[in-house]
Amino acid sequence: MATFQQKYESLKQEFEELDINDDGRLDKNEMFQVLDSKIGKQFDREIAEELWSNLDINHDGKVTVNEFIQILLKAEDSLKSKINNCRTTLELNYQQKRETETNLDYCQQNEKLNNFGVMEGSQLCVIVIQAANLKADGKQLDPFVTLQFDKFEKQTTINKGPNPIWKETQKFYFPVQTGKEDLKLTVCDFDKYTPNIVIARVDLNLSNNAFNLKNQQLHDIWLDLYDVNGNRSGSQLNIQIQWVYSKVKYLRDVLNSYQQQVYSQEQELLQYERDLFILYEPFVKWRQLNTKGYQKPITQAPASMIPISYQQADPTKVVKPFSDPLLDKNSKFKLITILIGLIACLTLLILFYKAQFFDLLLIIDFYILWEFNALNENRIKTLGILFGMSCFLDVVWIFCIGMKWLGNDSQDIFIPYEISIQKMISILVIISLIVRLYLILNLFQLSQEVQNLTNPQTIKIQHKNIVKIDMQNTHNIESKTYLHNGRPIVIY
Repeated sequence: MATFQQKYESLKQEFEELDINDDGRLDKNEMFQVLDSKIGKQFDREIAEELWSNLDINHDGKVTVNEFIQILLKAEDSLKSKINNCRTTLELNYQQKRETETNLDYCQQNEKLNNFGVMEGSQLCVIVIQAANLKADGKQLDPFVTLQFDKFEKQTTINKGPNPIWKETQKFYFPVQTGKEDLKLTVCDFDKYTPNIVIARVDLNLSNNAFNLKNQQLHDIWLDLYDVNGNRSGSQLNIQIQWVYSKVKYLRDVLNSYQQQVYSQEQELLQYERDLFILYEPFVKWRQLNTKGYQKPITQAPASMIPISYQQADPTKVVKPFSDPLLDKNSKFKLITILIGLIACLTLLILFYKAQFFDLLLIIDFYILWEFNALNENRIKTLGILFGMSCFLDVVWIFCIGMKWLGNDSQDIFIPYEISIQKMISILVIISLIVRLYLILNLFQLSQEVQNLTNPQTIKIQHKNIVKIDMQNTHNIESKTYLHNGRPIVIY
């Protein structure tokens, strides 16, 4: 990496080349003229104007060498910082997008809808936040809220005062069958010695379009409460509510949102890289000092950047649970590829004497699945089982050969040099057997890691609260817990 002094000296030389009249100062026309001549065409005037406005700090129409160097280095640092931040954000969104694709793949294979279009295991999540202006009638209130849904009834903790806030967030879950059920919320006043008194109540139907629960997002709403006679009480209840009736539909919306974010960020990154290239372009010495191997950024987005919203959705498409970047970063997978490569070499040697085509087919199958990003939990387990069968066959072969060697007729069956070859091949088979056993162990460990990614119910997650969810930022997609460190988690 170039030092500040090296950058300073290179930019000083660049300034001297721009300073046509050698007066140690640079005017606007002089700079534009030389910039155009350096690149053999008109330098981007928008960037040139912005550059000049920053260079001419005291607005006297002239730029000194120190001003020139200071602003160029500042512009370079600013663009590099934006590029690095953009790449970091993109990497995070790529990871979230891959996880969402994996979850969508799982749901597409396992989700079942009933006659009402509601998935099996669908649940309504309700969180009571606070109440306002409860009628006290001149006495101390100890309010709590009961929630009734179908045949289920739950209640909050007891609070104090006419404007209670439930700081300890409680999440209440209710199974949904039809999507037409009513949620009945009743605010009561607790009394230790007499029956509890109903202060106000409200009913909420899941099919009510006013709340738009069909979009499956978390809604933060205030409900007007009514007294026992059905009249407005002037009180209000604040709840958060969400109903996910189809994880497949929900995850498609989430994936579409991530794809649009990625597309926008990729365009932003391309623009920053283009601006940096344009900034470097006229200054050859500075560019060579800072950008070894630097290539001009592409000006058009690849076809892969087109958002899902611009494409026709295909509900039958199965999203691959793994992609090359994920596998390549997995240390367990790297070890497995090395082991299989070693087994391939041993298999080729053994083939000179013993038919080892089963192992060869397994090795080819592994590399085909890897090449087409088709490795998943079940296929990894299947490979482990098949390699186990291969080990069993070789154990039987070694046993049979050993019995012949120990037999009295061994010298009649084999000529001396053939016995030597058999011993050498047997040693190679034993080495291959040991490597395969170690491979099988690693395959099943990798399948467990994949299972933790595609079926996260093994992850124990605790949360203190839940926040309102924005489709542009993050998404809650599970039935028991909504957010985990601000990241989407699906619990099946």
